[in-house]
Amino acid sequence: MISSGSKELDEFLDGYGKEISLIYGPAASGKTTLCLICLCSMLKNDKKIVFLDTENSFSIERFIQLCGPAYLTMLDRLLLIKINSFEEQCEKINSLINLVNIDLIIVDSLGVYYRKEIHGDPKEINKKMDRQLRLLTEISRKGTHILLTNQISTNPADGSVKMVGGEMIKKWCKKVVELKKEPKRKIVLIKPEEKETYFDILSNGIKIAA
Repeated sequence: MISSGSKELDEFLDGYGKEISLIYGPAASGKTTLCLICLCSMLKNDKKIVFLDTENSFSIERFIQLCGPAYLTMLDRLLLIKINSFEEQCEKINSLINLVNIDLIIVDSLGVYYRKEIHGDPKEINKKMDRQLRLLTEISRKGTHILLTNQISTNPADGSVKMVGGEMIKKWCKKVVELKKEPKRKIVLIKPEEKETYFDILSNGIKIAA
């Protein structure tokens, strides 16, 4: 089990295990912030991290803000990989199986290119996504923590919201967290149990509402 990077959030989530943990929600709901506070906490404890960035979401300014003045001493333990297509995402995740002594792998976000490709050849794209999740599960069983983010989609007919990839992705994840931002920011633990609380995003991380 590793810390989420926030004592209050740890009390709510019980940290992240050596498994796949998933955070999903709308844009600007706090998904990347939760990844970064976990990342900074681990770097401060001399852990090694791989961050796969599919949305150009990694902000060096936010990273410095959260890690503090000692951030330069942490950069040699962080491997940042920019992803530009679904095929490249498949290739990079496949290559992770060969890495050793990695404590945490973050994919932010898993579904952005899947979402763009799924209408072309659903059967093939789902097969490739399933393989990605299978590989990440295999990596987690070797002792590496896996933290994924994902997007949501809205049904224009009835306004209902669901996670991109739906149950196909959820079934691989031992911990599933949904973030909501209207009318107030809310964090909802869906799996392995169900509970929820409100939170705020601060310059130095997050704060669980009293």
